[in-house]
Amino acid sequence: MSMQLFIGGMRGSQPATGTAFEQFGGDTTSLLLVSSEGERLVFDAGTGMHTIARELATMGPGEVAVLFSHYHLDHMVGLTMNPLFYESGWSFKFMGPALADGDVREVVTRVLAPPYWPVSWEQMEARFEFATFDAEEIGIGNLRVRQCPVPHPGGCRAYRIDDASGAALVYATDIEWRNRTKAQETAFVTMCGEPKPADLLVIDAHFAEANADAFVGWGHTCWEDGVGIAGSVGVERVLLGHHAPEATDQALNALEQQVKKCVPGAALARSGQWLTIKGNRNHADMA
Repeated sequence: MSMQLFIGGMRGSQPATGTAFEQFGGDTTSLLLVSSEGERLVFDAGTGMHTIARELATMGPGEVAVLFSHYHLDHMVGLTMNPLFYESGWSFKFMGPALADGDVREVVTRVLAPPYWPVSWEQMEARFEFATFDAEEIGIGNLRVRQCPVPHPGGCRAYRIDDASGAALVYATDIEWRNRTKAQETAFVTMCGEPKPADLLVIDAHFAEANADAFVGWGHTCWEDGVGIAGSVGVERVLLGHHAPEATDQALNALEQQVKKCVPGAALARSGQWLTIKGNRNHADMA
């Protein structure tokens, strides 16, 4: 009994193309979580959603929840790249926070309509639902989903998913840890550690501490902060993402070697990668 996590893309800010980006991938953030009971939950809708759609197609039609951390374009543009929206039998429930610039329904329907896209969402064959995630906790089938605000321009949410198997995942894709308030720090650290340490922390690692001062206010964090948070609450496995668009495979491989010297259970996210997240907190196997 375990959860399965698929990385459609974890590139930050904008896609990267070319042979220098093949190993870690150039698509922006979109991940697919399959629970131990078969629920399907997509995190964000960056350009990696086209790969997510292919994985979903192999599983067959049904219900899919799409949970947004925030609504910046690198997390939204993949909505136009999902062919399953044009097929009957599929049902997509879009969920996310109400932020200053709009809620989930306003943003999704704006993207999937002229002039940004030639086909309106209302003309698509799949069934669409919308739900503002404004509670501290909701249920998605057998999944328990908690959220807390994290520092990012315009607002953003981090999520913890607890599965019926006992496995737990924390997803924090865009977070500027050095700009946190005390309340944000307390809420996020609590979410990572309670009721037990998460089995896997997926977190923003756009920068290294050595160059973070040059990017204050960009809304991202350094890998040292991510592994530091994990260590402080006993999370043993960390998946670092939101790779800088200019970071080549060579640079990311070198970074991963450096990270593993500090935290053997840490790794950098790769597009096309499946991960098994088991209920025993000592096992979050990266396949």
